[in-house]
Amino acid sequence: MDEEVLAIETRRNLFEFVRKNPGFHLREIARTVNLSITLADYHLRFLEKHELLSSTMDGEYKRYYPRSMPGDATARPALTDTEKQILALLRQAIPFRILAHLMERESATHKEILDQVPVSASTLSHHLKKMTGTGVVARGEAPERSYRVADPKLVARVMTTYELASAGQVDTFIRVWGEFRL
Repeated sequence: MDEEVLAIETRRNLFEFVRKNPGFHLREIARTVNLSITLADYHLRFLEKHELLSSTMDGEYKRYYPRSMPGDATARPALTDTEKQILALLRQAIPFRILAHLMERESATHKEILDQVPVSASTLSHHLKKMTGTGVVARGEAPERSYRVADPKLVARVMTTYELASAGQVDTFIRVWGEFRL
């Protein structure tokens, strides 16, 4: 059955792209594989219907992920919900910069992050609120109320698995967070 579903080259290319690049949203996928949004949407929905892909809504964006066992709706997903949330954040420029900055430190205040991420204070607050809402970033207690990555080992593993961190960043993560297993 899966061979029939993937018999069309366009569909097979979309499936392989999502498998290698989980967490991209429709417009990014269509642009990258050089398809119209309508055609990409049709084939992605088809792949979802046949349980080769899954999707989640991230605000106004629908993000796509591979399934681990094609055709088995009860199979464990290729990515956990937390990993999907991390990837969804890492696929966005501002949250990526915030996470990269926090990964290089044990924690940072709003002001310290603002010094490193070139956005307005309100935009930074918006992104931090969104990131703490997902549980990927945690906020400390008063008086400092600094931000930190809730599970730095998992974020580091996702960043390195999908090649979202540079070699220099990985070295910094190891130095800051100690030895971790990928």
